[in-house]
Amino acid sequence: MTPETLRKKGEIMDYFNKKVVLITGAARGIGFATAELLASRGASVVITDILEERLKESVSLLKSKGLDVTGFPSNVTDYESSAFAVKKTLESYGRLDILINNAGISIVANFEECTSGTCAKLMDVNFMGSVNMTLAALDALKASKGHVIFVSSGTGIRAIPTGSLYGASKAALRSLAESLRVEFKRYGIHVGVITPGFTTSDPTKTVMKGDGTPRPIDRAPHDTPAGVAAGIATLIEKRQRERILTPVVNIGNILQRLSPFILDFVLARKELRN
Repeated sequence: MTPETLRKKGEIMDYFNKKVVLITGAARGIGFATAELLASRGASVVITDILEERLKESVSLLKSKGLDVTGFPSNVTDYESSAFAVKKTLESYGRLDILINNAGISIVANFEECTSGTCAKLMDVNFMGSVNMTLAALDALKASKGHVIFVSSGTGIRAIPTGSLYGASKAALRSLAESLRVEFKRYGIHVGVITPGFTTSDPTKTVMKGDGTPRPIDRAPHDTPAGVAAGIATLIEKRQRERILTPVVNIGNILQRLSPFILDFVLARKELRN
């Protein structure tokens, strides 16, 4: 039956219709935009975040739009908390089809300005958070032959000055995905990586300095949360390995493959000007 025939019959067939989705770090930004998009396409969406008050506001806003969205506070750095989020999802909907590992934090600082504790915190959220959630959700995803999505970054392909630790954490996710893609193939689970450029639309969002204290974001974004959400939806529908967003990330990816020395030169010149 063609899509045109289905429309004539008044039936809207969408890949996400009746799918159950769990998104971490979704009280704002990319996670929130993805929850709104997938729920608007018929999915039942569970969002989690450590920001409890913001999470309540986000769930209320999405519900006011008639969307099937539920939220549970969760700390991805704690396995038991991650397992609780999966348990509540299964209790609410009976299944889990898509896990989107979105929760993350960022450090913007020269490496020599960073403390060991700040680095450990970054890796605990960005890397171990995804490990915890994926381990907790694995049995449910085996049952549904579902999807595991990792939100990486252009700096996971090529890290830039003041982004060494953040880039390392996102590169670790890409490496993890490469292995899991092969390991999970026997279960019919799709493993995908979304690779956006710098994305923000929330004026309250901050990043960490090297000592862990907050600093405002002073960079122009490459993309919007809605744009990244659309990329995630396409990645899932087409069961793609990776989807690289924005021209600047694609250019960096090409240069890194063809001539990393040229990219070193460009980034060094930019760093000197700063």
